[in-house]
Amino acid sequence: MATAKAPVKKSSSAVKRSRQGEKRHAQNTSVLSRLKTDEKKLRAAMSAGSNDVKSLFQDFISAIDKAAKNGVIHKNAASRKKSRLNTRLSGGAVTDAVKVKKSGTKKAVTMAKSKAAKK
Repeated sequence: MATAKAPVKKSSSAVKRSRQGEKRHAQNTSVLSRLKTDEKKLRAAMSAGSNDVKSLFQDFISAIDKAAKNGVIHKNAASRKKSRLNTRLSGGAVTDAVKVKKSGTKKAVTMAKSKAAKK
């Protein structure tokens, strides 16, 4: 028969840190959920050609900056999201050139830029 061990006591500071971590986790989850919802709304408005895209974009940028400031997401991740959405909002011509540039030749990049300019 195995004897049951007595539970190990936690220090009061460890218990407090655990409580703080649970609070932060709940708050961060809430902020992340809101960011995802705002991004979905913005992308849907962009694809539908809605008139309120600009205001949704400004609200999303504000929310993402606040999340980065408070440490919910990394500042580089926030910057990357803003940059990609801004590029998509402005027409997306830059992304075509970048995709071709990765393939290698200078001629291909020039052709991609000229195609993007014609659009």
